[in-house]
Amino acid sequence: MTAGAVPPLDYRPINALPYWDEIGEFVNAAVADTASISGREARSLYPAAVAFVMWCWQSRGTPLERPRIFRLIVVEEFVHLGMASYARGSKATHRATLTIMVEALNPAETVRSRRAIPRSAPTKPYTHAEVAALHSWAAAQGTRRRHEDAMSLLALGLGAGLATREILGARVADLETRDDDIHVIVWEGRPRVVPVRPDWQRPLRRILADLDPAALIFRPGRTGASPGQLTDFLLRSRTELDVRPSRMRTTWLLEHLNAGTPPKELLRISGLKNFAALDKIAAFAPKTGHTSALPATSKSH
Repeated sequence: MTAGAVPPLDYRPINALPYWDEIGEFVNAAVADTASISGREARSLYPAAVAFVMWCWQSRGTPLERPRIFRLIVVEEFVHLGMASYARGSKATHRATLTIMVEALNPAETVRSRRAIPRSAPTKPYTHAEVAALHSWAAAQGTRRRHEDAMSLLALGLGAGLATREILGARVADLETRDDDIHVIVWEGRPRVVPVRPDWQRPLRRILADLDPAALIFRPGRTGASPGQLTDFLLRSRTELDVRPSRMRTTWLLEHLNAGTPPKELLRISGLKNFAALDKIAAFAPKTGHTSALPATSKSH
């Protein structure tokens, strides 16, 4: 355990008791270090950590070494193979917790895995019913702060098509009003000015009313931007909904295509580099209307 880490709880998992002398010290240290780095309560980490480490050590035969165990690919193996009998919600909860642990204990592995597994196909957009369910999820959050954070996540994702890191980095000062319409200024990565879709402007204005201009919009008070901050928020919301900025962004792109936004304009405000990316999104569009001709139109440029 690293210096300054949270001391381990006196945790004794029933299912792992016969093996606790073998894996207990490793699990306690991993949980304590993750709690210290991420700010999560140690007790909330133990169920996933114990089940995961025991499966790695007992079923997979992996040595009790952090670089060997805390890898995203191993987490996925555990969720699909080691949790076959678990409910979907339990799988999602364990995956989210273990992702936080990988980010805390083996950050280099997180970076390598993201580079090694690029998306070859666009993420499926949300249906109208799924967007309505996301609205209900945000409205049902237990506190005003969590409600506003959930709404800001949806407004920046579904309303402006921002990627995860852009959502985490967006500040109140990055918003500007032009002719009563709100625009988001993205400064890093893919610099651009993005108009917020009209149906998301009113919820965003309500959120901004209580925030300082220098404040982050989603989860104000954070320092820095790590994907684990979004994962942690979703984990605490205890939902089985598939809440993902990547799906929000695809939905936002498809809505613009359906509305007839010119492809060149959509490339500019989305930060995409070529028309081929829009062709992939257009595959989700209805076969009639504006979007049916988009692939041929984009290829002509």
